[in-house]
Order: sequence, then C-alpha cells, then structure tokens
Amino acid sequence: MIERYQVRRLLVRAEKARGRLLQPFFNSIGLTFGQGHARILDSLLVKDHVTQKELADICHMDVTTMSRSLDRLEESGYLVRERDPGCRRSFLICLTEAGVEEADKVHQILDFADRQIWKGLSDEEMEQFCTSLEKICDNLENCDTLKGPF
Repeated sequence: MIERYQVRRLLVRAEKARGRLLQPFFNSIGLTFGQGHARILDSLLVKDHVTQKELADICHMDVTTMSRSLDRLEESGYLVRERDPGCRRSFLICLTEAGVEEADKVHQILDFADRQIWKGLSDEEMEQFCTSLEKICDNLENCDTLKGPF
C-alpha cells in the first residue's frame, strides 16, 4: 500500500530529475534553467502575439516573474513587445526571427525530455497517469486554504 507522502516525494524527485536532464541542454543554448525562459519561448512558438497576462496563464507563471523573464528575453533579442491595436495600454508579446530559432531549439530539447519521460510506458499508462496528475493539480489549485491544517 502506498503512503500519501510518497506522491509528494515522487513529484519532487521527478522534477529534480527533469531539471538535471534539461539544465545542461538549456545552458548550452544560453538559457537559464528554472526561470521559465524555455516555457515562454516554447509557448510563443505555438501561439505568438499574446498579451503578457495570456502568456503568464499559458505558462502557469506569476505575472511579476513573467515580466522579469520577458525583459531578459527581450534583451537577448528573442522577443519584442508590440502595441496591441485593440487596447492602448496593452502590448503583444512576439518572437523575433532569432526568437523563433531559439524556440525551435527549446522545442527539440523539450521533445527529447518528453521521449525520456514516456520511455517504457504504454499510451494507456501515460493516459492514466496524466488523468491522475490532472486531478492532483486541480486539487492543489482549488484548495480552500481556510480549511488548512491550523
């Protein structure tokens, strides 16, 4: 019988292992691992010309953290902020040509990691795992903190 704490430990272990796998690849292309840069570039490769708020939601990032990451990626020449024609106060985040090239590299690295994650698992096993993990995410995201431990 599995103990409840084992899920927490396994999630941490999986994230640490994923970081150890990905960090050298991201370092080799000049990205800082763990600051969301890869997630941002990969997301913009799928959907470009989005607001900072939309991108933060897509990437599951805090808006303040997103802002700092966007500043760094803009300084690196990977993205630009364009005025949103639909809203004077808003900007759209767009990849530059160099950003598309960098995002393609990121996508290849993440695809490699996905293949490692799936290794030895059937489609059914991964579907069941993703369904369970989705429930765990929902439980954590919808937790009523007023009913906490104290």
